[in-house]
Amino acid sequence: MVLRVAVVGSGPAGSCAAEVLAKAGIETYLFERKLDNAKPCGGAIPLCMVSEFDLPPEIIDREVRQMKMISPSNIEVDIGQTLKAGEYIGMCRREVLDGFLRDRAAKLGAKLINGTVHKLEMPGLNTTDPYVIHYADHSNGSLEGEAKTLKVDLVIGADGANSRVAKAMDAGDYNYAIAFQERIRLPEDKMAYYHSLAEMYVGDDVSTDFYAWVFPK
Repeated sequence: MVLRVAVVGSGPAGSCAAEVLAKAGIETYLFERKLDNAKPCGGAIPLCMVSEFDLPPEIIDREVRQMKMISPSNIEVDIGQTLKAGEYIGMCRREVLDGFLRDRAAKLGAKLINGTVHKLEMPGLNTTDPYVIHYADHSNGSLEGEAKTLKVDLVIGADGANSRVAKAMDAGDYNYAIAFQERIRLPEDKMAYYHSLAEMYVGDDVSTDFYAWVFPK
């Protein structure tokens, strides 16, 4: 009997899980509701990720070698001093990174489903019954999609903060953080300042709990 596994969500975690499963010869289904999703994310990745995940150079939009942390009183600290010669922090767009990892998993055999998972029926305890996934298939190009179901032996939830999989398995309550992102195109003379520099701002004036970032692409 062939093991059937569904991975819900094709971000880096979901796509990498699907890739490992597909390489192992497991029947793998990878769900993604929005294939061109530009997810709010700074897009900074450490150099070790480039080699560990075998990422091609074109995934990296910019190599940053300076990182400033700026306090509420405008005191600047260069936290990029720990970088050695030849090292950098990679700046990438999530839709590009996610698309590459997702496509690679699909090429290795994962079945990509452009669909929104609405409901997950859990099997009973001590049974061999399958999980039943109810989803809207968007392969026809419509927002509503076509209602379909899929039965699998295991489900991996990689569908983010509002995870339907987590809710279905009653994973419990957890804290939320809201992120806002805006992409701004600067003229070349202004962009020269950020040639290899990224900035992080802390303080209640930008974020009461976390930070604001300027990560150039």
